[in-house]
Amino acid sequence: MLFRYLHDDAFLAFSREHKHLYAACLLDLYERFFSGAPAFPTPQEVTHAIYDVMRAHPTLWNENDDFGDQLPEVISAGRRRIKRAGSSKSEESDRALDIARQVYARLLGWGWLEEEEYGLRVTVDMSMGPLLVIQRLASLNKDVSQRFGGLIVTVRLNLEAVEKLTPDVTDRKQREVALAVREARNQVDHFTKSLRAILSDLKRIRRAVMDSKTVGDRLEAFFEEFVGQLLLRDFESILTFNHPYRFRDAIVDLARRITHTPPTMQVLAEEYKAAGISPSLSEGARDAEDDLLAIESTFGQIGEMFERIESFRRQLEGRVRNTIKYAERGSQGLVGRAGDIVRRLDRLLALGRHATATMEWSLEPLRSPWSEYQHAPSREPRRPMEAQALGERPTDPLYEIRKQLRLDYISRIAPGPAQIRSFLERQVPGGGMREARFISLQTVDDFLAFDAARRLALGKDVPAEIAKHFELEFAPGTPPHDSEWLRCANFIIRRRAATAMRRTHA
Repeated sequence: MLFRYLHDDAFLAFSREHKHLYAACLLDLYERFFSGAPAFPTPQEVTHAIYDVMRAHPTLWNENDDFGDQLPEVISAGRRRIKRAGSSKSEESDRALDIARQVYARLLGWGWLEEEEYGLRVTVDMSMGPLLVIQRLASLNKDVSQRFGGLIVTVRLNLEAVEKLTPDVTDRKQREVALAVREARNQVDHFTKSLRAILSDLKRIRRAVMDSKTVGDRLEAFFEEFVGQLLLRDFESILTFNHPYRFRDAIVDLARRITHTPPTMQVLAEEYKAAGISPSLSEGARDAEDDLLAIESTFGQIGEMFERIESFRRQLEGRVRNTIKYAERGSQGLVGRAGDIVRRLDRLLALGRHATATMEWSLEPLRSPWSEYQHAPSREPRRPMEAQALGERPTDPLYEIRKQLRLDYISRIAPGPAQIRSFLERQVPGGGMREARFISLQTVDDFLAFDAARRLALGKDVPAEIAKHFELEFAPGTPPHDSEWLRCANFIIRRRAATAMRRTHA
């Protein structure tokens, strides 16, 4: 699918011996016929253009194809022939025209150009695939400096305008502001590509600086490549008052607010559908949400890219700084000049003219880097393995304490029948009954035991140790228990002795 719009042999133009000539011809044809106003040149005009390129760049050919320093100028005359500007006819010009026709025929055969017939007239055109490829190559051949100082401000202003849209807005010009979301996403994508281009250019400059053989070449490469030809022309402004961090939070917040505002998203979906960007309202809402999410994620993650750019810049400047620093220590630096002065002073002392000359100086004490205590210990012979009893597993006192606390917590959070019975005995008088709504809870243990008794009353599955002494009855028709600890349905607690006595009297 990547090459469906390109001829299978399209890239042979850039893989042969004369690739630079083919590139120059394609760029010239693109700029002359296919980049501005619509033009439909004839094959003779295209051949004339190729001849002009060969005449302007004679160094693109090897010695066997040399046509001389100056080729005669030719002009198109009619549909069938090309005449020369001068009356003289030379062998070099004939060879140049023949090879220009060969270049034209190869460009036709490789799919870069195509001929079309309109009646008796034959014109030359460039199809979509080759046109897009040569358009990108032409942009690389020009100034590729990245200037996006105002791009961040434009994205923020577009999102602020979109945020003000509501379904009540009926003016078409105001509603068409919704399409600025797609344009903002395209600008953000261009911004990301620009950051990657800057990072790649810094790597190229670092290689150029470090590959320099001499100090002068290294400094020249630094100032020409880094200072003069860096892709980011507004590097200083980006790192100062116009830094993307200045509006990053604002843009991220705007994108999030628009995404979570249903009226604004409805307007975006309608305008996306009206502009043909999306086939339906649901697809329009989804596309608008994707655009806003892309803007939010891009500005949320630009920090890492800027950190890499700043790191490369610091490394490059540090290497140049070290180059200058250590260059002073060479024969032409301070050390070399100081050594020359010392030798001159020695010659003056040798002549005896300044026998009593003295100079105050401080010398560092000499220290030997060798010592018997600095040697690495010699390797001892390997000891054979001996059978020994396994030691006890090491214990961690803190782990044991935490384990015991966990067991205590489990036993307390889930009280057993003994704790529940003890609580009920404290709350219910001997031989009597009591409703849960009148029970007062004082401690955490009272709350846990009360909650366990409530669950037993609801489930009717009372343990034998509790059922032997108490009867728990659920009472939904009575007022509930309501305290600071909890609010729950009421239930009744009766002692078995009172229940048995009441049955006896009955």
